[in-house]
Amino acid sequence: MDLTTAAGLESLARDVAELLKAEHAEPGDSPDRQRITYADGRVLELAFNRPPSTHVTISPVLPDHALTHGIEAPPITVYLPTRSRQGEPGAKTPAQILADQIRLRIKQAHTVALAELSTRTAL
Repeated sequence: MDLTTAAGLESLARDVAELLKAEHAEPGDSPDRQRITYADGRVLELAFNRPPSTHVTISPVLPDHALTHGIEAPPITVYLPTRSRQGEPGAKTPAQILADQIRLRIKQAHTVALAELSTRTAL
């Protein structure tokens, strides 16, 4: 997978969305950004650092009014190996690496931030 092309980025985002059981992936507001949307409305933005980069920044997208309530979910940056180590025991694809890091480092913080926002705006 060539992460230096728009098609490669799109393909990676689709693979990550599928692994996360998200609704779909779509282009972001620039060629180096992709968005992953879940059925419940949660959105993640993947920003591919270039030129050519081995890092992807993943940001949970919160509604605009979250900042007025002081609610944030910090982004993370994930390293993706430049060479595939397929055939090695335990080797993972770039999509698997991203999906694992999202599950470990983003999912809970994103969910908590949205729940907190819901609580604060319901008052």
